[in-house]
Amino acid sequence: MARRRPAYGDLIAEAIHGADRRYFFEDYRAQADAVLEALRDAGLQIVPREPTEAMMEAGKNSLTYGAQRPGDLLKNLYQAMLNAK
Repeated sequence: MARRRPAYGDLIAEAIHGADRRYFFEDYRAQADAVLEALRDAGLQIVPREPTEAMMEAGKNSLTYGAQRPGDLLKNLYQAMLNAK
């Protein structure tokens, strides 16, 4: 069974809210979205601790037969897993 990806913006917003003890409540989603955008702009992305079924399938499908340099093999595998939906 495929795991659902958490709404990262919501997780970040909850963390920001938990760290902010002010009396007035705000919508922390804007700050969370800014964090996610900054991560994307820096070339980073949030990934699950354990690969999803889709990630493992994409990684498996990226493997080709024949001689490959280890670095090329790992880069292709990594990219395929990160781009899995």
